[in-house]
Amino acid sequence: MTPELLQTALSRALANVAAARGIDGNSAPDPELRRPKHAGRGDWSSTIALRCARMLGTDPRSLADELADELRSSTAVAAVDVSGPGFLNITVSAQRLTRTAADIAAAGRTFGPDAETATRIEVAVTERIASRPELQSLCRQAGSDALRFLAASGAPASSPQAQPSLLRAAAPDNPVYFVQSVHAAACRIERRAASAQVPDAGPEPLTLTDPAETALLSALADFLPTAERSASRGEPRRITDYLTAAARLFVVWMRTCTVTPTVDEDITSLHGSRLVLDRAAINVLATGLRLLGVSAPERM
Repeated sequence: MTPELLQTALSRALANVAAARGIDGNSAPDPELRRPKHAGRGDWSSTIALRCARMLGTDPRSLADELADELRSSTAVAAVDVSGPGFLNITVSAQRLTRTAADIAAAGRTFGPDAETATRIEVAVTERIASRPELQSLCRQAGSDALRFLAASGAPASSPQAQPSLLRAAAPDNPVYFVQSVHAAACRIERRAASAQVPDAGPEPLTLTDPAETALLSALADFLPTAERSASRGEPRRITDYLTAAARLFVVWMRTCTVTPTVDEDITSLHGSRLVLDRAAINVLATGLRLLGVSAPERM
C-alpha cells in the first residue's frame, strides 16, 4: 500500500467514525503520515486522532482505538497499534509493499511525479545555485552533478562535504558519488541476473519478508510522497536526504539478499521477486537523481 492509499484509508476510517456519530467528517483535516521515530512502531505514524478528537466529541485515545478498528479491516494493513495519548502506529502488509515495488519496476522510465512537481524541484535547485555564487567554482572543480546535489542538500560551502577534493573522490563519503554508485550497483545486479537467466517475476512477485527487504520496500513506497513534499515546500533537501537513506538501505539489502544464486543453487521464484525489487530501486534512485538534474550512470 502506498502512503497515498493509506491516507485515503485513514480519511475513510475517519469519515465512518464521524458518520456513526451523526457528524459530517468532510471538514476534518487531511491525515498526515510520518515515519516513526523509534523502531518497532510500525511503518507509519499518524496524529489524526489527536487533531480530530474535539471535533468528534471524544478523547484522542478513544478515537484512535476506533480508527484502528476501522483500519484493521483492510487487507493492506498488517497491524495497527495505539500508543501514548492517541498516536496511530500502522504496519503495512508486506504483500502490498511488494506489489508497490512491482508497480514501480513495471513503470520503467515513466515512473516519477507529475511534470509540475518535477519542474518545481528542478527550479528550486537552480534557484539555490543562482543565489549562492560561492558554489559556482565547484562546477569547474567537481562537475555539475556535485554542484546540483550539494546545492539541493543545502550544505554550506564551508562544510566538509563541500570540499572539492571530496566531491571529486570516488568514495562513500562523497554524497553524490555514493548515491550514483549504488544506482550503478543496482544496474550491475540486474545485468548479472540477466546473464544467469533469472526470470522476471512479472506483476505478481512473491511477498518479500526479509527485514532488509521490507525496509527497502517501505522506503521505495515513500518516494513519490517525498517528492510531493519537496516540491510543495520548496525543499529539495528532502530528495537528497531521501536518496542517501534509500541508497544505504539498498546496500544492506544487496549484501543480505541474493538476486543471482551461486552455481550450486537453483534459480527460484524468490530470486525473480528480488530482481523486481532491484529494478524498482533502479527506477527510484534514477528518478530522484534526475529530479535534481544529476546524472544516473549505469556503470561506474
